[in-house]
Amino acid sequence: MDTSLRVEDTPRLGHRGSFKVFFLTCLAVLVLSAGCAAKKPVAVPAEPGTGAKSVAVLSFNNISGKRDAAEIVTNIFITELFRSGKFKVEEPGNIMQFMIQERVTTIGEMDLEKLQVLANRFKVDSVIVGTVEEFDEGKTMETPVPVVSLSARMINPKSGTIVWSAQNKRKGDDYIVVFDFGRVRSITTLTKRAVDEMIKTIQ
Repeated sequence: MDTSLRVEDTPRLGHRGSFKVFFLTCLAVLVLSAGCAAKKPVAVPAEPGTGAKSVAVLSFNNISGKRDAAEIVTNIFITELFRSGKFKVEEPGNIMQFMIQERVTTIGEMDLEKLQVLANRFKVDSVIVGTVEEFDEGKTMETPVPVVSLSARMINPKSGTIVWSAQNKRKGDDYIVVFDFGRVRSITTLTKRAVDEMIKTIQ
């Protein structure tokens, strides 16, 4: 008996059935493609193993041109770093008071001598400084698409060496799964996601 499969032996789909199969195939491809894109690494550590246990976060420098962007990003970064459970995070009020007392006028930066004084006073073994590069709510667009771009560095105050650094730029439509599902419309939510991705790279 000839058991080979012939073209005429295969069941034929009607127009509706063919369209349904085509639609589901396209949908599956879109979901898989979006999933692969979402998993792409966006923040890479400068070197593995920081060895840090306690950290102070300085107010981020703001070059985005958006007022209050540094304050928003700094607060989110401190909150998410605390939630990560990776470090003992020094109270931001103490850091601000220190900067006022030491007359630190440059936001987001501090010379090595002052970093060492800060580290000794608050018993921290690392300091994080960062920059807000872009902070756009995208309200000028017909469909708002917020954009945020951040960079951060972790410094060992004893040696002045950078033990970790990361840069992350995200847009609200980076998280779309299929069609318009997953789009991030809030700049605050987008910033939180970008910061979380950066913090996860700290070893």
